[in-house]
Amino acid sequence: MKNHIKVNGQIRQTNKKWSHLRQQQRERISNWLRWEYTKFVQVNHRRPKRYEHDEILSEVMDRIEEREIWIPYGEVKRYYLSKIGKWFQKTESERETQTPSNEEQHTLEK
Repeated sequence: MKNHIKVNGQIRQTNKKWSHLRQQQRERISNWLRWEYTKFVQVNHRRPKRYEHDEILSEVMDRIEEREIWIPYGEVKRYYLSKIGKWFQKTESERETQTPSNEEQHTLEK
């Protein structure tokens, strides 16, 4: 039991990995991370800076703690950093499909 600690009468594994979470927990955390990231990109129209990534992660970590899901911060951060490129490309492609290009706008105005 060297990798366990007792917190509030519960035993917690200190070296827990992302893959040790249940599928539902992984999906929920992933959705929270994606939602916070896309919200930031849509509001600010740019990628987050390094310190802003920490703000996004802290928002999600608060939700994780509210749900009493035990996962180390480093594991959530590693997962988040591995996904932000894909999420940014997806939000950019969605933005391009929602707003017509300048040429299309010009032809619509005529």
